[in-house]
Amino acid sequence: MTDLIFKRFTVGGYGINGFLVADPETRIGVFIDPGGFNAEIEAFIENRQIVLNHLFFTHGHWDHTEGVPEFERRYKVQSYAGKGEVSAVKHQLQGGEMIEVGNLRFEALSTPGHTPHGISFYVSGCVFTGDSLFCGSVGGTGSTKAAQYQVDHIRKHIFTLPDETLVFPAHGPMTTVGVEKYSNPFCKE
Repeated sequence: MTDLIFKRFTVGGYGINGFLVADPETRIGVFIDPGGFNAEIEAFIENRQIVLNHLFFTHGHWDHTEGVPEFERRYKVQSYAGKGEVSAVKHQLQGGEMIEVGNLRFEALSTPGHTPHGISFYVSGCVFTGDSLFCGSVGGTGSTKAAQYQVDHIRKHIFTLPDETLVFPAHGPMTTVGVEKYSNPFCKE
């Protein structure tokens, strides 16, 4: 993770984890899950001279999107989300896409279940899972079928990453792929 400019912020009315990630060479950055905007975010962007021009949404629930108007008012951003998750995004993702943010290459990973077209984002030994995978848990679903679908996608797309990959969920503490693969009670085979 030393090849990233990185900061976690608690954002929005519900207090989710939002993440700013930028390429240290070009200073081009992305905000993942813009659930709110505050002076701390603005100061970090200014102090680090970041060109914020991307917004990534892991899914479309209101607590992950309520900061969008303020981000769009202040920065010229392109937005990315799973197909149909967020109405006004420019780029609709299926999973498997590579998105360049400066010299960083983010891979979109399909992680539906909590919502129909949830996406996690992987870059440089880090994966941002939104509400799909938490430390010791997973995001809620509307049915047992959706829950199984979610776990299947976590196993296929997240648990195939190296065990030392850092997992940054939208709620709660960070964890690693290895810890979750071997101890998350919701993902046991």
